[in-house]
Amino acid sequence: MASGLLSTQWDGSTSRQTFEQLQQRLPALFAQRGADAPTLVVVPSLSLDSAELRKIKGVIHFEERLLFLAQALRVPAARMLYVTSLPLRQTVVDYALGAVSSLSAGHARSRLTLLDCADGSPQPLTEKILQDDGLVERILSAIPDRDRAYLVTFNSTPLERALAMRLGIPLYACDPALSSSGTKSGGRQLLRQAGVPVPEGFEDIRDERGLVKALVELRAGNAGCERAIVKLDDSFAGCGNAVFSYAGAPATGLESWVSAKLPEQLSFAAQSETWESYGARLWEMGGIVERFIDTSGSSSPSVQLEIDPVRGAQVVSTHEQVLGGAEGQVFVGCTFPARPSYRAEIQRLALRAGEALAARGVLGHLSVDFLVANPVSGEGIHALEINLRMGGATAPYFLLHGAVEGNYSQDTGEYLTPEGEPRCYVASDRAQREGYELLQPEDVVDIALGEGLHYSGATRTGVVFYVLGALPDTGKLGMVAIEKTPEKAQRLYDAMLTSADAACRRRG
Repeated sequence: MASGLLSTQWDGSTSRQTFEQLQQRLPALFAQRGADAPTLVVVPSLSLDSAELRKIKGVIHFEERLLFLAQALRVPAARMLYVTSLPLRQTVVDYALGAVSSLSAGHARSRLTLLDCADGSPQPLTEKILQDDGLVERILSAIPDRDRAYLVTFNSTPLERALAMRLGIPLYACDPALSSSGTKSGGRQLLRQAGVPVPEGFEDIRDERGLVKALVELRAGNAGCERAIVKLDDSFAGCGNAVFSYAGAPATGLESWVSAKLPEQLSFAAQSETWESYGARLWEMGGIVERFIDTSGSSSPSVQLEIDPVRGAQVVSTHEQVLGGAEGQVFVGCTFPARPSYRAEIQRLALRAGEALAARGVLGHLSVDFLVANPVSGEGIHALEINLRMGGATAPYFLLHGAVEGNYSQDTGEYLTPEGEPRCYVASDRAQREGYELLQPEDVVDIALGEGLHYSGATRTGVVFYVLGALPDTGKLGMVAIEKTPEKAQRLYDAMLTSADAACRRRG
């Protein structure tokens, strides 16, 4: 864990009671509209395992992802506080406000308060805030009425719970006491209990003996199993995955072979990983082993849900995950929507899991990842994990919604414009090519406008950018290419990359 503050233990029953009392305000806040619109205190902290975070270059810029929440400022009385580790570029903020079609950027800017820690260290943002009494006071001073405010976070740990209690406002995210359902082990268990199919496998792997035993039993029960996947319980974006190959495994004496071959038969999703470092993390946080469904042409869709205190569990969107890395395990982008052959079924299964989570008291944004063995027929669906947090596909969907201002159809799984026309997108905040670090945020906007690729309210198509602050630092470009069909969205996405490549070459 990132620090001792991430302890899951309470100081006493009084703390638990205080937190629960704060949480009881949420239903009324979510029911408020118009002049009673609440204040959002947004803390986009990635309060995740520090060793896992170090695997992602420029991860601090992910704090910009939650700028899509500027859509809340459509309501004239709404206010938002947005707290980051380092000051946000003014051009980044202005662009985020301008990306919401019906938002008056100037009026919205007057109701947006930006605060920062002046600290770019890898320490979780929430922890930095808690250690800075002066910043806490500035946040409190900027909240007009704490009875009409709530805290929004990327994910939720005891740090976020502690911050909510320090500020005296409720937390709109999963109660950390319920977070075990979002680990790889806990997620598999909840999915099974909810009647959602999962791959054959084993949870709560805590030592080398348990890992070897799980790998042996998995192969023994599945003679055709050629590979297994090992996942760290608290990893994310696929960076904590490793693939074990049974190539060369003997017909007898499998346990001795697995034990002897374990380090060399594992291939890690993160290139910096070694058996020594990976094993240490696995023993510390636990993990799972499951069958690697090795089917040519399989797909990896996901369903986003939101559990709010008024409506309960609702499907937000489906999408196809675009995966990269040495073993194709690392999330690099997404396309919306998921394929029609299985879209309705993964919605149904994900909602079943969402309702089970809601029954436990879970709130906030989450997603359920799937694997479909036969995408053409839609057969062979297995749920892989539950992510009790916002993810890489959260911002793209809401950027689509902010630009198009239509509605998601629960019946068809399509996003429809106000005129009833479908819109699709291809998105990534990790598009990285040689020379992109030479580009400033203003440059890519100018390129898109000059080439006629930028989003147009007249056609409700075009490219919308996000996480623009990462561009000059890491060379990573974030964009959502919105079009009428998936094929057109892909062509638009590719055209933007081609134009950015050409601009980099001209700069030489």
